[in-house]
Amino acid sequence: MSNKALDMNLDTEIAQIRAQYLLRLRSDESKLRRLVSDLASRIDKTVIEDIHRILHSIIGSAGTFGLHQASEEAQKADEIVISSFNALEQESKDFSNIHLRTSVIAFCNFLDEMFQNSDLKALSERHPEDLLAPIIDKSEETGSTTEVWLIEEDEELANQLSEHISNFNFHIRTLNLSDALAIANTSGWPPVTMIDLDGGELGRKNNMRLTLTAGDYRPRRLIALSNDDSFEKRAYAAKLRATAFVSKPINIPTLIHHIEKYLESAQASYERVLLVDDDHELRAFLEIMLKSEGIEVKVLTQINEIVDVMNDFRPELILLDMEMPDYSGIDIAVLIRQHPQFESIPIVYLSAEQDLGKQSEALSFDADDFLTKPISKPRLISSIRSRVQRARSLDKLISKDSLTGLLKHGSIKDSGARELQRGRRESYPVSIVMLDIDHFKKVNDTYGHSTGDVVISSLATLLRHRLRQTDLIGRYGGEEFLVILPQTTERSACEIINEVRLAFNEMQFRYQDVQFSCSLSAGCVESSLFADSDLSELIEAADEALYSSKNNGRNRVTARSDLD
Repeated sequence: MSNKALDMNLDTEIAQIRAQYLLRLRSDESKLRRLVSDLASRIDKTVIEDIHRILHSIIGSAGTFGLHQASEEAQKADEIVISSFNALEQESKDFSNIHLRTSVIAFCNFLDEMFQNSDLKALSERHPEDLLAPIIDKSEETGSTTEVWLIEEDEELANQLSEHISNFNFHIRTLNLSDALAIANTSGWPPVTMIDLDGGELGRKNNMRLTLTAGDYRPRRLIALSNDDSFEKRAYAAKLRATAFVSKPINIPTLIHHIEKYLESAQASYERVLLVDDDHELRAFLEIMLKSEGIEVKVLTQINEIVDVMNDFRPELILLDMEMPDYSGIDIAVLIRQHPQFESIPIVYLSAEQDLGKQSEALSFDADDFLTKPISKPRLISSIRSRVQRARSLDKLISKDSLTGLLKHGSIKDSGARELQRGRRESYPVSIVMLDIDHFKKVNDTYGHSTGDVVISSLATLLRHRLRQTDLIGRYGGEEFLVILPQTTERSACEIINEVRLAFNEMQFRYQDVQFSCSLSAGCVESSLFADSDLSELIEAADEALYSSKNNGRNRVTARSDLD
């Protein structure tokens, strides 16, 4: 579907939600008039609380839907309602029923006049400011997210690099400098560009520097390749804004490390946000706003299901309203923090509450931020993304192995146990795979631990690029890896891992002037074949299949079911 078509669909959805909201605003006006009428004959705290709840909701929602004056008028009326309620609570002589009713009626009259003097259709089609304005830089979206450009005139080297790098599921596009500049001028640069600084057109320094650093022509992430590892050559690469420099002969694992690092920042997965708000129209509106920026949103409609929803959805941030009918935002935040697995998930309040004391109280219960309605789209998106990014960085420090970037032993077991539980609940197979690098001790003894680390990190990179984002990969210990494949049978798992094995066989490692390759062995087991087994027992079963691979000559993948 084209961007224009997507924008039209978004326009339609927004118009529908705004139309629903305007109807609700009409209904709220009628409710307020009835409640004020009740106060004329008797003073009832419950009625005053109901009036406050309606006004409070309008303060936050009207501004979000672009009706800023309605939000301001509701704020004025609500301040008088709150003041009157407090005076009534304290049995103060300052309480004025007439003043309270007059302020609410004035607000209702404002709404009535707004509807009388405005075209309802025009109101429903008016977009709130900057809702549709994209925040993501369009230049970051050009090119394929997995395509890497290689600007190279040496055809033999280009073919060698393409062959090796393709093992990691990267798509390499080889171009000369002139063609690359022409394409970049019309379509933009890809996430990563490699450029050989040696020879031919690429050796004419002044020409290349001028063309590569001129305004929009500049590549976003540039990796320089060269025979010359001198200070002068590196300084020249720096002037081209190449933030990585790889000397020839090319060490493929080192090059892959740089490519993956850059792609990881360009391809950061979409943020997962759990939205908790009792205002139906505002909730739908916020959902569209977040989704329009690529944020994955789960709307919670039944508050008593929050624990199950969080276990399944695994949100990276919770966007929470402060005032809801049965439970306050603080109630929900405290309940969430009672569960150890949710301790580090950022909680952000989004509320019309203006009282700084109440905001501070809400934040004191392990919440992370308090945003007030109405809020602009850029500020909301920026707040969500910065909080998620910090949480991801912290999670990486805690749960990821520093060498490979994969889950640590404990983290992969915890994540695997949750996935196994989900698979059994939803009746789909989960396959468990144990992998081990063959003769790894010999690699360390012959080429040193630093080279051994390169082999381990290269296999980790290969696994990340060959497997799905939904698959779980962990460094189980040393040269051993644990992989969890949801919705995958044992046979399919064996086929997938065998493709990884073949690609790993093709990888060439270098130690000084020596080139060598490695192999791996693996064992696979499917959860449904051991229906009553927990994850530890399934890992043990996969280990048995792995040992069978080792005992039968290594460099192979064995299914556990073949051992019976």
